[in-house]
Amino acid sequence: MWERTLVVAIFFGGMFLYDSITLRGKMAKKDKWIYALIVAACLYMAIDYVVNKDWLDYFDVVEQILNGPAQLINNMLGGPG
Repeated sequence: MWERTLVVAIFFGGMFLYDSITLRGKMAKKDKWIYALIVAACLYMAIDYVVNKDWLDYFDVVEQILNGPAQLINNMLGGPG
């Protein structure tokens, strides 16, 4: 677990250092909210990686949303069902 924590700390530290240098003064308020939302999603997945639990992943969310339409398109095209 300590190795995973170190990997996440290095990743986020490098990301925030790079972003603070390159994005300083260039982001509008709306852009900052979008950036914070993306960082929050990445932080959730980083914590999931560190604790190594079977939490809800992005694939699970996308599968729940798109599984119905994908099945309908597949059936319409005559694919296996």
